[in-house]
Amino acid sequence: MIKAQHSPFWRTVLTWYFSRSLRKTFFRCLIKGEHHISAWHKDKKEHLPNIPLIVYCSHGGWWDAALAIAITNGRLQLESYGMMEEKQLKKYRFFTKVGMFSVHRSNARSAIQSLKYASELIKDSRKVLWMFPQGELIHQEIRPIQTYTGMANLVEMMGKAWCVPVAIRYDFLHEQKPEAWLSIGEPELMTAEAFGDKFSMTEHFRIRLTELMDEVRVDVMEYRKNGYEVFLHGATSVEKRWDAVRGIE
Repeated sequence: MIKAQHSPFWRTVLTWYFSRSLRKTFFRCLIKGEHHISAWHKDKKEHLPNIPLIVYCSHGGWWDAALAIAITNGRLQLESYGMMEEKQLKKYRFFTKVGMFSVHRSNARSAIQSLKYASELIKDSRKVLWMFPQGELIHQEIRPIQTYTGMANLVEMMGKAWCVPVAIRYDFLHEQKPEAWLSIGEPELMTAEAFGDKFSMTEHFRIRLTELMDEVRVDVMEYRKNGYEVFLHGATSVEKRWDAVRGIE
């Protein structure tokens, strides 16, 4: 397998690159609930136990990983890691510099090896691991969603971990370019003993992630921005620039 090789230099470069790409692509990117994971900031280790955080995120668009990098490394300064399909990571090895390591989902033995590596990497620490339990890109409107047992297996290997759902949604609204809405749920301290088996735990994760995805969908449909904060702002639309030239608000 391909292991993560964190590099401060490349984290800075790639965070800048993906943040710039997001600004060029989206009118704005909004976030809600970041206080739920800001406690894992690399400089806030005092008075906090060494228990890792697993972020399990919806996977409805190509930009999901870019948003994760921009938020984790740029905005919140977390020491984070993530799994990436081995075939893709072989082509884009620079992702290892921001904490990505490989997983071969179609090979059960290789997938377990990746989970064991993840366990050894973050166990008894304040590190953060991003996971996409749907396993592949799935349209954001498809219900019910399917989640795989990798997270439950990982919690079982480590004994305990904080787990938090994250839902991302992309939509065209009042601007020429789309908007990205990201909501972070409340963390739960998960232990293998709390559930009868890994399938029950996986179903719990599936339900929580679905509820958060549905909540964000309603927020966007009703343009309910309460609690959201803009963390990246892109270019103003042609329409708004033309209105500004003519002095129209």
